[in-house]
Amino acid sequence: MKLKIVVPETLNDIKVSQYQKFHRTTKDSEDEAFIARQMVGIFCNIPDEVVDSIRALDFNEIVKSISEVLKQDPQFQNTFKLDGVKYGFIPKLDDITVGEKADLDNYLQEIKNLDKAMGVLYRPIKSETRGTYLIDDYEGSGEGLDCPLGVALGATFFLTNLMSDLMSCTLNFIEGQMAHNDQVSQILAENGVGINQSMQLLREISSNLTKWAS
Repeated sequence: MKLKIVVPETLNDIKVSQYQKFHRTTKDSEDEAFIARQMVGIFCNIPDEVVDSIRALDFNEIVKSISEVLKQDPQFQNTFKLDGVKYGFIPKLDDITVGEKADLDNYLQEIKNLDKAMGVLYRPIKSETRGTYLIDDYEGSGEGLDCPLGVALGATFFLTNLMSDLMSCTLNFIEGQMAHNDQVSQILAENGVGINQSMQLLREISSNLTKWAS
């Protein structure tokens, strides 16, 4: 019987839950053959017995194709549709609430919570007017959003770059104006925790994605 295997062509063809499963399954393994089998099985959404039945030459081509997908640069997306629902990124990060920020800082510590971080950053759009939109209020239920991996990585890179630039500008100002103010330095360090966590998440994601993309 001829097998029909759907191979992802872009990062958005991979769900966050698939990457989380791949990371969970392979993080402690150095067996390249095992990792390759998990890559094909998880990202192509096929069971182990189907993976076993793939012709070796075709298997190698699939691994190569997925590796090329993992090399792609994620792009930030303000909105996207999932299961018929249109989701929007928090319209104004300046208006982020204490609860949203606390949960986001917590969820960005580990890949296993990446879907929950997306549940903070993206919520259903309840109204749109001339290019602007309003999203549902944040309820803080901890519910995850299993969005495309490209959306998640694009948002995380965007957020990290934004915060990194902001912190850089702030530190430059402090160095020039209040370099010896210990209290200010302590406040900046405390506010930088979330930034450091998101950067660590990106390093971990990047390391795992490029393991097979190099």
